Amino acid sequence: MSDKRGLDISEEFIRELLWPLLQQELPDVTDRLAVAIVGSGSDVLGLDDRISCDHHWGPRANVMLLPEDKSSLLPCLRGVLDKLPSHFQEFKINKHHSNLTGVCCMGIDDFFNAFLESYNLPETDTDWLNLCEVDLVHVTAGRVVIDGPGELTRRREALARYPEPVWKKRIADWCMYITGRDAPYNLHRMAQRSDRLSSMMYEAMYHKQVMELCFTLNRRYAPYTKWLNRLFRTLPRYGPVIAPQLDSIAAETDLSKKVLMMIEVNYNIADALTELGLAGKVERQPFDPGLTDLALYDSALQIYQQLPREWLALSFNRTESWEQAAREVVCSADDYFQERIKK
Repeated sequence: MSDKRGLDISEEFIRELLWPLLQQELPDVTDRLAVAIVGSGSDVLGLDDRISCDHHWGPRANVMLLPEDKSSLLPCLRGVLDKLPSHFQEFKINKHHSNLTGVCCMGIDDFFNAFLESYNLPETDTDWLNLCEVDLVHVTAGRVVIDGPGELTRRREALARYPEPVWKKRIADWCMYITGRDAPYNLHRMAQRSDRLSSMMYEAMYHKQVMELCFTLNRRYAPYTKWLNRLFRTLPRYGPVIAPQLDSIAAETDLSKKVLMMIEVNYNIADALTELGLAGKVERQPFDPGLTDLALYDSALQIYQQLPREWLALSFNRTESWEQAAREVVCSADDYFQERIKK
């Protein structure tokens, strides 16, 4: 692997090879094209390394058209992409992958539909609850290299952060997860029952959801689990304080001590909510073996009271587009894993 990140290699590929080819072959329509490095993959997040290079890695470019141009220009555009050489520098150029990695072309609306299951931007606050946060990362991360029409940039900017009521609901819901169902309440019960495997599952959920909540407090979207911890530690607020606490919880072997350490993290989050003006000050309470932890209950209640009551019955969509994409990719003739099996 080159010392350069995939994002930089891909931008060089676009500017030095792909874009000149498009200008040569389609000179009358290049002002109606957008070219970006977006979607799924470690390279889009700038986190690719030597391990990333074993599949679906290389120069990539999502060439996008306005919806009204798809019927007339997509066939021509695919033909131009087929004229690309097999390699750029020492890197293989992968074309037309069904998972939208490599070099591919599509309508701008098709790109967003592939990840968000909607061709259109959300029209109401409630519509936002249908969008999986991991997939919001996929459509807003990465780099737009060229955007003639401006439509791709417009959509990305419109999706860049939750509207205020949705942001508040996300915070309140995740407060309820980490102070109630997922831990430390149930971890304490598993400790009393000496059920170490179940305690490990609750602890893992706790770590994940605390990190996700910290992203939300920073008004950022949390990524796919594989990259959650890496990017959590780069957050400007709350991450620097809470990351060492989570490390200490993970290293602790005494389950009862883990519970108390989690409660302290939750109180720190309650302090953050006060700092953000979302809830009043929460006073530390003595440990109650029955209730275990109520550090964030009152904070969650105060936030819910600011939202439409009917939203109490609604939940955020947590099903990633990966699930459907994986089923489609495994049946694709160009799937990397299928090729490896055949060998």
